[in-house]
Amino acid sequence: MIRMIFATLLALAVPATAQDVYPSRTITIVCPYAAGTTPDIIARQFGDALSQRLGQPVIIESKLGAGGLLGTEYAAAQKPDGYTLFLGSKDTNAVLGHLYPKRNFDPNKALVPISLLGTIDNAFVVSPSLGINTLKEFIEVSKKGRTFTFASPGVGTNLHLLGELLRANEKLNMTHVPYRAFPTAFQDVIGGRVDMVVAGVPPITGMLATGKLKALAVTGPKRMAALPDVPTTKELGYDDLTFVGWFGLLAPAGTPQSILDKLNAEAKAIAQLPAYRANLEKIYVTPEGGSPAEFKALIDKESERLGALIRQVGIKIEQ
Repeated sequence: MIRMIFATLLALAVPATAQDVYPSRTITIVCPYAAGTTPDIIARQFGDALSQRLGQPVIIESKLGAGGLLGTEYAAAQKPDGYTLFLGSKDTNAVLGHLYPKRNFDPNKALVPISLLGTIDNAFVVSPSLGINTLKEFIEVSKKGRTFTFASPGVGTNLHLLGELLRANEKLNMTHVPYRAFPTAFQDVIGGRVDMVVAGVPPITGMLATGKLKALAVTGPKRMAALPDVPTTKELGYDDLTFVGWFGLLAPAGTPQSILDKLNAEAKAIAQLPAYRANLEKIYVTPEGGSPAEFKALIDKESERLGALIRQVGIKIEQ
């Protein structure tokens, strides 16, 4: 009788134990950016690779609004069990906490880093009709008294901050023009209604190739293979304008360390997959990897840098 009871209990325990093996069901990656954008594509490419490796579905859930704030808060509020993850960025994890102090929300306490996934270069871009061919020339003309306008995807975005960094460092006459529908900004620069657009490279490569837009400089640490004739800000002597966009995987604070470790190991492995790398490189994203500690160090460094800039130039968003 005792043996029968023990055998019954053991049989009942096996399914429960199996259910505790992570992951045993669908994983959701919350993306605070619209479908079809570069971060959305990164999330989907990574999600597909993660699904294949873990043997469970991975879905991408778009949560838009307030420059990424709503999606960030939503992800942070989910159960910390490894089944809801977050596609974070320079905007969500190095900027937002400084723009909305009244909300008392610190994304870097509410979310913990797993792995950096990818980086993109940015560029200072003008229309050829502006008659300016180099960043140095743009700066010199502005210092002589000409006021330029520059476009970004919105107040407080990291691309807005890059434009403000140029303006503040070189003491230029520049006026910011924020765009809610950013593709419109490219057409307005082409049409001469705005002088410059500060943009990530992925969405502008076609317009650069056809000559509709001209890149004065890219802001990555080295020249891009896709734009070999465009100098970096660093080689032009503007070291502080080295400024890349980045995206990474995070989880709600309190997620078990064993799950974080497993996801980090998977992210490192995925970053080395030839097909995955090729898919990201097609959209001008450099695949990355690394440890949670390295990703946290990047977030902390960028948050300190951009927080200081936000205070310096007095950027405020009404809450």
